[in-house]
Order: sequence, then structure tokens, then C-alpha cells
Amino acid sequence: MPPQATKDWLALLEKHARNRNIPCETDLNIKYFHFRLGRDPGVVGKVRISEGKRRNYEKKKGNEYIWHRYNRENEAIEDGRARNIVNITLDVWDKDEYDPTENHFIFLTEQLLLNETYSQGDQRIEVESDGQYSGPLAKYTDDWDALFNYAMNRQTTAQSGTQPKYNEDIDMSGSVTESKNTEIIVSEQFKQGVYDRFDHRCPLSGIENSALLTISHVLSRSKHPDLAEDPQNVLLLDWTHHMAFDAELWTFDESGYVWVEPDFDTESDTLSNSLIDNHGEKLSKLSVVSDEYIDRHNADLGWWTR
Repeated sequence: MPPQATKDWLALLEKHARNRNIPCETDLNIKYFHFRLGRDPGVVGKVRISEGKRRNYEKKKGNEYIWHRYNRENEAIEDGRARNIVNITLDVWDKDEYDPTENHFIFLTEQLLLNETYSQGDQRIEVESDGQYSGPLAKYTDDWDALFNYAMNRQTTAQSGTQPKYNEDIDMSGSVTESKNTEIIVSEQFKQGVYDRFDHRCPLSGIENSALLTISHVLSRSKHPDLAEDPQNVLLLDWTHHMAFDAELWTFDESGYVWVEPDFDTESDTLSNSLIDNHGEKLSKLSVVSDEYIDRHNADLGWWTR
């Protein structure tokens, strides 16, 4: 059984996943791993704990650091035994509790695990102060958005035409594929600028809870990495409308008028109010997107005739 701190963090993960309407499993029959996040392939993750009361790793100047050997994660990646492996490193006082008001977690992507650890998976994370870390692995601290965006990006990549190769020896319910996709995650500074430009609110639904919002790229960042941090290529949407946009159920034109896929029908009051009722209406916030980018996006829609 995992320590209580791991259980506490997994409970928070499930809560955040429910708020974002993203599939999450924490009762896995997979040795060494604790959760799967996102629809297939999604990500599979292992949680590790660093106890402050037992931490005796110090540099010469006395500064503490977290040390782990991420061997299980790297073995799973390199052996092709799992796809999209990630790690969560918990910084807690002891393993009996994870309190998000006092403790912290560090999210490690597959690329960080592969490229920033030594041959046996060893690496350390410098502890500068409470919740402040440095070193090659200290990229995402207490960053739920980075974790969920990473999981959803993996899902989008797999569904956009990339044909995964399956390893029949692994029991992971269809999520075992080999992936060496390039990670493209926008900076916190850019993300904050987008949130500010949209007044921390989805222009369609009016949702303003940051846990339910995400940055949505008009031209995908996986296919257009040079536009990943172009402010004229992004919207701030809630997760439902972000996924509906990616599913080509709605779009908008260069003037900011909303257009809904002609055959789209729904019994959802939320989508009826935000999409169907807004069809043909102008939403000024949408016009911040480059005319060129939205035209290129719309040109690929099978139903777009304007």
C-alpha cells in the first residue's frame, strides 16, 4: 500500500481531474505506478516521496537537496513497456501526510526523465527555500495545469493521425504505445499574459475559475511549435469548449463571429447556451486571434464553406 502522503496527493489529483472532466484512474494494477491520466494513451505516473525530516543530502554550503533514482520510470520508457511515463515528486515533512497548503509537488515529464537524469536515473533537485527549487528537474512546481496540459496534449497527438505501435506483452488496457514526441509547454509568463488578456474568463461560457480554464491554440503547437507562444494564436477557454474546438464542433471568423458545425446538436443546456445560442453572434474577445491563423484553421474544417 502507498504511504498516506501519496494517497492524499492522489485524492487531490482525482478532484482536479473531475473539475476538468478528464479521466483519471488511481487504482491501477500496474507494478510501481500509481495513476493514469487522460484518455488513451494519456500518461501513466509514479509518485515518489522526499521526507524533509529524513533528508540528509546537503551540498558543501549546507543547502538541502532532494535526491531520487528514477530508475523505474526510465526502465518503463526505454523498454517500451509503457507510454508517456511521468513522475510526481512530493516534498513533505513525513510520508504520513500531504497538505497542499504546506507541502509541494514537482512534476517531471517523460522528456525530463529521459534527458535530465544520469545513466541509472539519478538526479537531484536543489531546495532553495520552501516551495522553491532549482536544477534541471525543477521546472514545474505545484503546477496542475502543466500536468493536465501534458496529459491532454498526449491524447491529442495520438488521435490526430499518429499510429502508435502496441506491445502485446503489457497489460495496460490499450495504453501501451511507444512515444518520443517533442514536448511543447508554454512558459508561465506567457500563460499569465493570456489569462490577463482574456480577463481570466472564457468568452463563451463566462467561466472564470482558473482550475477550469486552459490555453487553447488555434494552430496546434505540436504542428506549429514556432507559434506556441504567439499571443495571436491562442484563446482562453474552459476545458469543455477547448475540447469542442479541437473536435471541430465550432469555430469563429476573422471578425469574431461564432460558427457552429451545421449537424451539431446537443441536449446540454450549457452547450446550447454557449454555442448554439451564440451561432452567428460576434464575441469581441475572439477577434484578438490573427486573421491568417483562424483562416488557416478554418480551411481544414470539412464543414467550413464561408
